[in-house]
Amino acid sequence: MSVTTKNNYKATFILDLRESEDDSAKVLADLNELLKVIGGEPTDSEDRGMREFARAADRRFTQGHYVEIYFEGPGSLPATLKEKLKLDKRINRIFVESI
Repeated sequence: MSVTTKNNYKATFILDLRESEDDSAKVLADLNELLKVIGGEPTDSEDRGMREFARAADRRFTQGHYVEIYFEGPGSLPATLKEKLKLDKRINRIFVESI
């Protein structure tokens, strides 16, 4: 009998919605749904709004829309989440931290 421990995580996403017709609420809903599909349990989410970058890697992209999701799941979940979102053009950066 194996016991899976659930860890608590906070994921911060920087969205690049310049070429997308979706708004931040739609992307946030999609992210919550994806977390459920891959075995996570979203507990809370927050739209942090637009913020300027301290140092912009691309001078045409100097600000991004930040959203945060708090969720529970197994230790392999952050890597799975990043892998699933690697090709999503709406997501510019993903930061996942254990809390």
